[in-house]
Order: sequence, then structure tokens, then C-alpha cells
Amino acid sequence: MISWRGLGFLGFMIPLALWGLALSIWGHDNFAAARVALLLAAVLVWVIGRKLNQEAREEGDEEPHQAFGFPMQWSVLLALGGVFLTFL
Repeated sequence: MISWRGLGFLGFMIPLALWGLALSIWGHDNFAAARVALLLAAVLVWVIGRKLNQEAREEGDEEPHQAFGFPMQWSVLLALGGVFLTFL
């Protein structure tokens, strides 16, 4: 089940979007492009998640941007898992 709070959906939509964009531009058999896209997505999700949740913590909220029940920046593990799978 996919669940999110706040802008947590970006935790899985950014990697999917960049992965799809890379494969549509460079072809579905280009694993190097997929790896670069997923690594870039991991960096983006981490930075955006940290910034959004830090601002919310300063205002008194407790991790309002979540994906799959975890803080948004932890969903970077999905993108890194995708990079690992391209090596199998």
C-alpha cells in the first residue's frame, strides 16, 4: 500500500519521474542512464525531504512529510535500491 503525508509523495514520484525520463530519452536498455537518474533522484529527494521536514520541525510539527510511514528523506533508499537492482 502506498501512503504518504504532506509532500511525502515526492519521495517516490521524483525517482519514478527521473527514471522514466532517462529511459525514454536514452532507451530502455541503457542501464547507465537509469543509474544516473536514480542517483540524481536520491540526492534530490534527500535534500528536499531534509529541507521540508526541518522547516516543519522548527514550526513545531513532527515530520509532516512522510512516505510509507517514514520521513520523506528516508525514501531515498527506494532509489538506491533501484540502482542496486540494475547491477543484478
